[in-house]
Amino acid sequence: MKTKLLTAAACGLTLALAGVLTAAEKEFHATCPVSGAPAKEANSVDFLGKKVYFCCQNCPKKYTANPDKFALKAKQQLAATGQITQVACPISGKPAKADQSLDVGGVDVHFCCGNCKAKAEGADNVLAAIFGDLEKAFTLQTTCPVSGKAIKADQMVEHDGKKVYFCCDGCPSAFEKDPSKFLSKLPQFNVPAK
Repeated sequence: MKTKLLTAAACGLTLALAGVLTAAEKEFHATCPVSGAPAKEANSVDFLGKKVYFCCQNCPKKYTANPDKFALKAKQQLAATGQITQVACPISGKPAKADQSLDVGGVDVHFCCGNCKAKAEGADNVLAAIFGDLEKAFTLQTTCPVSGKAIKADQMVEHDGKKVYFCCDGCPSAFEKDPSKFLSKLPQFNVPAK
């Protein structure tokens, strides 16, 4: 009886772990900026201190030969994979609202108002309207340098002319006491913007 229970428990644990691995594998979704095919984590190139993923080993070569040609799609992929965080309206730079959003290739982009959303929808190049000036609406920072938690757009201070985002209203004071302790955790101070 004990052997049957242990075997059943082991099988159940194996199936549960298999389900976890399968779920983790399914979490990665990215579109190759060169071909438009599903990208793989194994094929990547550094971009703005982050990773841009490709469908095969040939696409990174095409990308590095002319990165400007694929920059907008690469920035879109950074947003789609959660490597950058939206902090403002991409048209006005004002605080964005959750009820004014537009799906742009799998990225839920938020705007401050219906007028800005309409401008993006009506743009000749929607990607250029949204991702052309990346710093206007997005940050390379995804986590609070103090707590390590996800950042919030309304929890921000400026340091050396750059915006630093936090998870709550308590973390900015810890940062401001000794910014040098946290600068290595902030990509905006460690990666040249393009």
